[in-house]
Amino acid sequence: MARIACPHCHQPISLAKVTASRGNGFSAQIQCYHCRAWLGRHVILTVLKVLGFYAAVIAGFVGYFVDGVANIVTPIIMISLILTGVTHLMDHLIVIDAPDDDATIED
Repeated sequence: MARIACPHCHQPISLAKVTASRGNGFSAQIQCYHCRAWLGRHVILTVLKVLGFYAAVIAGFVGYFVDGVANIVTPIIMISLILTGVTHLMDHLIVIDAPDDDATIED
């Protein structure tokens, strides 16, 4: 199964073992079962990543099916893919709510 590292306690987390979650969509969060920290993704970066991807796909279809727009569509595709790549590299799991007491971290 998929394993990720908790950014708070740095312990590996199996996504199959995660039982606590809250929110939905881009603001979904999971709770680390080692340190009880709530983890999520940066919402703005995730939205930018999705928008960049779909802008590139739509511009690709428009450029393929509509004549005479290649000089407009090509830069849009390149900028959208750059946006998607950069936001994908920056969009990591972050600590949303850290536990009150760090002494409760289980090893």
